[in-house]
Amino acid sequence: MSDALESHLVHERRNRPQGPLPVDLVSVQSQLAYGHAGNSSAVPVLRMLGVRVVEVPTTLFSNTPFYATLRGRVLPSDWVADLLRGLDERDVTARVPMLLSGYFGSVANGEVFAGWLERHHAAGAAPRYLLDPVIGDTHTGPYVEPGLEKVFVERLLPLAWMVTPNAFELGRLAGMPALHEPDALRAARALLDRGPEWVLAHSVAGEGDGLVTLLVGREGAWRLHSPRLDVDVAGTGDVLSALMATFLLRGDSPVRAAERALAGCHATLESTLAHGWEELDVLAAPAAALADGAPRFPAEAL
Repeated sequence: MSDALESHLVHERRNRPQGPLPVDLVSVQSQLAYGHAGNSSAVPVLRMLGVRVVEVPTTLFSNTPFYATLRGRVLPSDWVADLLRGLDERDVTARVPMLLSGYFGSVANGEVFAGWLERHHAAGAAPRYLLDPVIGDTHTGPYVEPGLEKVFVERLLPLAWMVTPNAFELGRLAGMPALHEPDALRAARALLDRGPEWVLAHSVAGEGDGLVTLLVGREGAWRLHSPRLDVDVAGTGDVLSALMATFLLRGDSPVRAAERALAGCHATLESTLAHGWEELDVLAAPAAALADGAPRFPAEAL
């Protein structure tokens, strides 16, 4: 920041309390002006559920790339580094219990984030980290710079407490097939050897036309069945990861958090279809995720 700009922005405030703002989660992802993906998908859900979230953008786009035009840009890596540094200066990183990352937009942004997190780990002051390794999907292939997968595998997986890939991303990270349940289970267990304690693998092909979500830990694995819906919108994985983070912060077990997260995520797709909207109805997630009674998609121990 230039001296002139800093002089303009930084000033004293009268009668300002000194207590730090509570923060439950730092979410480092993309941001949109229109529509729902990245932080523009996760943050509304998090805040509706009472999570105090700090959002760090890695991109500023007008919309997702599914439209005829796309405006905005991936943020320069020095901007992302500066935002993360600013959080450190406000002592956010040292006191926040959970960190979530999603779409980085560039290898440089992934490397900046990895370096920042590595430094906090080395100092023993890193929050619990949920890694959503955004790479691509079965119907699109990879849509990130190739070098970013190396950052995930070599630098971020060893630091993650939980990783939440779709089936395509799981296969890319593990270096083996993962689109169908038996293969996905083997691939998820292979990821556990690289550092994470939990893998939540979603959009895995199950029997018939259904989908399977697999929750795999060091001492057990669970399967959750859900129907496949004929709708293709961005942001579902971001909502799923946000809901997982929410219920883990509330003290739910990973199994119960997965049941709630899947119910909320599925509800967004059902509402999107019912309304005929071109963007995910993220506001449908909280009520479904908070529903009492038997889980809509119960986890079955394997």
